[in-house]
This record gives sequence, C-alpha cells and structure tokens, in this order.
Amino acid sequence: MRTSSLISSFQAAMAAVVLIGLLCATCNKNGTAAKPGTVSDSTNETKPALRGRLVFHSYSCYDCNDSRLFLYDFSASTLTEISKGWTGLQNCMNAQFSPDGSKLVFMGNPAGSVNWDVFIWNTRSASPPVNLTGHLGSAFRDEDPKFSFQGNHIIFKQNGVLTLMDTLGTILGKFPVPQSEASMPYFSRGDSLILYAGTDGSLSNIYLYHIRDSSVEFKSGLAGIYSYYPITRDDTSFIFTSWYSGSNPHDQLYLGFFGNRAARYLPFNEPAGDYSDGCPAEKQFIFLSSTRKGSRGGYDLYVADMDSGNLWSLSDYYNGINSSNDELGCTYTPLP
Repeated sequence: MRTSSLISSFQAAMAAVVLIGLLCATCNKNGTAAKPGTVSDSTNETKPALRGRLVFHSYSCYDCNDSRLFLYDFSASTLTEISKGWTGLQNCMNAQFSPDGSKLVFMGNPAGSVNWDVFIWNTRSASPPVNLTGHLGSAFRDEDPKFSFQGNHIIFKQNGVLTLMDTLGTILGKFPVPQSEASMPYFSRGDSLILYAGTDGSLSNIYLYHIRDSSVEFKSGLAGIYSYYPITRDDTSFIFTSWYSGSNPHDQLYLGFFGNRAARYLPFNEPAGDYSDGCPAEKQFIFLSSTRKGSRGGYDLYVADMDSGNLWSLSDYYNGINSSNDELGCTYTPLP
C-alpha cells in the first residue's frame, strides 16, 4: 500500500535488479552493519520534546476513497479530524503546511467525484478549503501539491507534468522533464530547485530540476531500484523512500544529499517492514509511517532519531493517533 496509486502498479512489473551507487546501503554512518531501530518505551526513554503541529491522512485503503485529514497539536495534546464537516470535498490526503504554518495545501476529490484537485485551507479559519484547480476542468488530474519556501507559489503534478501556480490558483508555468511522468515535487534551495520522482516505464528515481536552466540531475543515488517521495530537509539534504533491494520491495528511508555524497541508509530501517513518507521534525528527528511489527494498522506513525536509530510510536504522545487504518503523509510545523 502506498500514498500514490502509481506505486502499486509498478511493483508487480518490477524485475529483480541490484543496488548500484550506494556502497554501504545496509551500513550506518560509521560503516558498521546497521541494526533495526527499536521502539522506545516512554517510561524509560525520553521521547523527543515537540511543540508544533502535525497533519496526516488516514484511510482504510488507498482505493477506498475514504481518506481523512487529522491534526495533532503537541503543545495542547489534542487530536482533531480537520476534514470533518468539509462537505464540498472528500478523500483528502498528502497535505503540507505553508512556511508560516498558517495554511495547508492538499489533494482531494470534489464531492461526488474521483477527479483529483488541489485545495488550500487557512488553518486558523472556520471556513472550508478552497479548490484551486477545479476551474481547470475534469480533464486535469492535479496531485501532490507543495508550497514554495516563500509561501507564494505551489508546485504540483498535473497529468504527470510539474506545474506551478500561485496561491489563488493562477497557473504560472509548466516544467517538462525527460521522464514520462514527474510526481511528488518539492521545492529546494531557495525555490531554485525542484525535487521530484521521475517515472520511466516501471522504474522511478529521484531527480532534481534546475529552474534557472531547465536542466535535470539524477539524485536518488540508487540506480536500478524504485525510489520515490522526496522531501527537502534543508539546503544540503533530503529524505526519500526506496526499496530495500531489487528482490525485496519493502520501503526503506534514506537521507539524500544535493552534493556528491552517497545517500545514507537510515539506521531505524529493517528489511522485513515498510518505512516510508519521511517528514522532517526538528533537529535530527523525522516523522515516518511504518508497518513494522507491533503496528496497530497497516501503517502507524512514528518519530525517529536519524542518528541513533531509536523510534517512538506517536501513540506515546496520544493514544488514539494510530488506528486500525493506515496513517500516512505527515507534514509538520514547529509553529503553534
């Protein structure tokens, strides 16, 4: 199960391949064999002190069209289904906070439709979200929206093409790439670069689009293996998801770099479970979704230390946050 329907369609078609370009895919930063992270017991291990807000989606299955958005406030210790009462839309997912934390952009279906549109919502308002792309018509499939770091633009996938618009829904341009489809775009480095998952046939890799000269750079560091869901962490690095190996399609999380450094296999991974949808938290911590042993549903939410490999279930923060559904697609703002 994945956050985008394109993932499952390629998994069965993928032939056995081998990892190339990552010299120590199963090693930690010191070069020794990486061990799976352990879920820490909050009674004897101090969990990260987080004070911001987390939004995620929860569904019974991707094709069930029943995805809902939830907000967890770490300071107030409250969990709210924010999509409850949004009668004009359904199946909301893959949200992202604006840089100032005041807005949320996400993909969803207008009520009674299965066509994807991009919506924007003021997190401090009682008003419902605004459909930014509905005026373009049902011929367009609008997915995977992300804010620019200045907060005035949104990059998203429209029928497989990287598309830029402002926060009022005006299309500003398109960025064609050599791959047959560009998914999950994310701005980087002062909004001059766009990370994306580029699909060719049955293979997806991470690429970097340079807006200045329209050049494209291969960035996943894992040749010949399915990689997707890139998320900018800072000016030097990004988080992405990739299979453990060509013969083991369990998702694992890596730290990639905008320079020439090889991607780093994060120490909490384990080849018998899925670890995906990484999202920066604070300092060395990230949020993620995993099917590891002990999860309540298919995917549960965790916060992990990228250095030590320790994980804490978000159930340690709020008992009802993980459910029998899949919890995926985190976005976090440290701002209250």
